[in-house]
Amino acid sequence: MIKAVLFDYNGTLFPDDDINTMAWKATINELSKGKIDADAFYNSFIGTRNYPFVEAMFKRLNMPLDEEQIMYWALRKETEYYQKICLELGRSKMMPGAEELLDYLKERNIPINMCTASLDVNVDFYFKTVGLGRWFDRDRVIYDDGICTDKKEMYRKGAESLGVDIQDCLIFDDSPTSIRNAAVAGCENIVVIKKENNPDIPQIRKKIADFTEFDPKEFGL
Repeated sequence: MIKAVLFDYNGTLFPDDDINTMAWKATINELSKGKIDADAFYNSFIGTRNYPFVEAMFKRLNMPLDEEQIMYWALRKETEYYQKICLELGRSKMMPGAEELLDYLKERNIPINMCTASLDVNVDFYFKTVGLGRWFDRDRVIYDDGICTDKKEMYRKGAESLGVDIQDCLIFDDSPTSIRNAAVAGCENIVVIKKENNPDIPQIRKKIADFTEFDPKEFGL
């Protein structure tokens, strides 16, 4: 029986794959001054959390692994590129059908939380520009705080924040690595956004193009 729902954000609730790609490639080009092939490097590390992504760039460039500098560039990618691109393109709407599903869950008092690999500054940005406070408790959101090392830990922590077992959660995600981590964490009910690189694992119960294709009643919600 499903008692709670956990949502990934980027690429799942919020369609921003193109923006994230542009932001990372701009960061790679600025930091490396053209010494790193942005396309190849990004494709090799797509889905990686900000700090290890930037750390990998520093290693490739034989730069000293200064934590303060790595964190500076990890944040710069978000504030200088990602957020500005979102604003320039006027992107503030979630995936089609997402708001309706969130309203449905709220009306039925079904516990929900967001588990995202985004940094704190981006979570604040999303709450401000997208209005996530209408559904989510900002203080409960699980994000890349430097403590959780992967989405496996984030999803377990997200379930714990709602007082439920991960086995009793429904998880929505789009990243191959995150989807596998959700399964390893113990989730047996995963719904994924259809993409060419979706993994083939038994825990995936449904694939959707967007939330208009999801019927909560199929999962007893």
